[in-house]
Amino acid sequence: MGMFDPREYDSWYDRHAELYEAELAALRMLTDKYPEPGLEIGVGTGRFASSLGFGYGIDPDENMLEYAARRGIKVKKGVGEAIPYPAGSFSRVLVVTAFPFFQNPERVAQECFRVLKFGGALIVGMVPRSSHFGQKYVALGQQGDLRLRDAHFYEVHELEHLLSQFFERGAVYSTLIGTPPDTAVVEGVHDDASFVAMEWLKSGKKF
Repeated sequence: MGMFDPREYDSWYDRHAELYEAELAALRMLTDKYPEPGLEIGVGTGRFASSLGFGYGIDPDENMLEYAARRGIKVKKGVGEAIPYPAGSFSRVLVVTAFPFFQNPERVAQECFRVLKFGGALIVGMVPRSSHFGQKYVALGQQGDLRLRDAHFYEVHELEHLLSQFFERGAVYSTLIGTPPDTAVVEGVHDDASFVAMEWLKSGKKF
């Protein structure tokens, strides 16, 4: 059984539709630059992949994958550290709020680089650790929430340092700024943003 109950997890997006739409809007500024095929790592119930037009998704949780499949995503059981697709398979790869849960995030970044075509991009959506929602999730983990207890939430500069080993950074957008969160999407990294979307380019750089 996975960390998250699929029904409860999926219902969050209905209960917080305004927040979800803001996150989609920030991501769409980046994902729309690239054609299919696209893959989401940690696809979950397929909310982001289906809304952003990504045709493929992997996740270690079979129960989550059932939901994603019903949304039309071509799913495979798998983890980011060992993506079950050949090199150069995708024009875009999406990772939304999943980096805190990877056992080996450097390996995930390397695998994303491998399966991307040259000229493609990794699109990352993250909740910064010091943001309003980041602090909330960290506190829940410290209080013993099994879903968040072992999660490592990043600051923007920390994830930038990790990903810049493999990719070149492109555009960045922020949303859910302040408390209560402002759902406007702004360019760049905003200190008070609870959601940041980043574009990481696979150019000629190799590792």
